[in-house]
Amino acid sequence: MNADEYLHLVDGLPVKDWSELTRGEPFAVLSPHPDDESLGAGGLIALARRHAQDVSIILLTDGSKSHPSSETYPRDRLIATRRSELASAARILGVCSDQLFELGLPDAAAPFEGPDFEQAVERISAILASTRASTLFVTWEHDQHCDHQAAAKLARELRRRHPALTLWSYPVWGWHFPPSQTVSAPAPKGARLAIEGVLPEKLAAIAAHASQMTDLIDDDSDGFRFTDETLAPFLRPFEYYIEVPL
Repeated sequence: MNADEYLHLVDGLPVKDWSELTRGEPFAVLSPHPDDESLGAGGLIALARRHAQDVSIILLTDGSKSHPSSETYPRDRLIATRRSELASAARILGVCSDQLFELGLPDAAAPFEGPDFEQAVERISAILASTRASTLFVTWEHDQHCDHQAAAKLARELRRRHPALTLWSYPVWGWHFPPSQTVSAPAPKGARLAIEGVLPEKLAAIAAHASQMTDLIDDDSDGFRFTDETLAPFLRPFEYYIEVPL
C-alpha cells in the first residue's frame, strides 16, 4: 500500500492505556539520536513515570552529524551539548540520569551487521537485563533515516535472542513519507496512546533539544533544524505504536 494509506491506518489504531503496551512492567526506549525519545515516545515515558513505572532510555548514536560544519559547535562540543539536552529532556519526563544509557556510536553510521552490530546487540541486551525491561520501544523500520533503520534491526535481533521481549515501534521520519511512496509492510496493528494529560511535559522535553529545535547553532548552512511542518506530527495529543511482527 502507499504511505498515505498506511499512515491513515496508523492514525486510526485503537486507543489503549500505556499499561496495556508495557504490561505495567519496566520498559526501555531505544533512541537513535538525542530527541527521538521525546518526539516519538515522550508521552508514553511521562505517563509511565507519573505512575512510578521504571523507564530506561538507550541512546544509540552521539548525534554528531546534525551540524557538521559549525565552527562554534565542533564535534566534541556538539556531542556534549546533545548529551546535556537529552539529560534535560529525560529529567522533564521523569527519568533519572542513572536510567540513561549511551552506546556512543557515530551519528549516521549505526551498524546493520558485523562486529559493531554484534557488540551493540550485546550491550543493549545487558542494559535490558540490568533494568529488567520486558518491553522495548524503537523507531519504525521504515523511517527514512539509516540510524532509525539500524535501531529497528538491532531490536529485531534482540527479540530473536530473547523471545519474551515485547517489541513496539514508533514512527518519526515515517510521518513524512511522500504520500504515493510504497510502504512494504503489512497493514499495521498496534495502538494509539492518549497523551493530552502529559502533553506539556512532552512539549517541554522536545524543546529541551534546543540545538535541533532553534537557531542555537547558527553558523552551519547545512545544519539540521526542525521546522513547524516537520515538528507537527509530534505535537498531537496522541502517540502511535506499531506492533513489530515476528
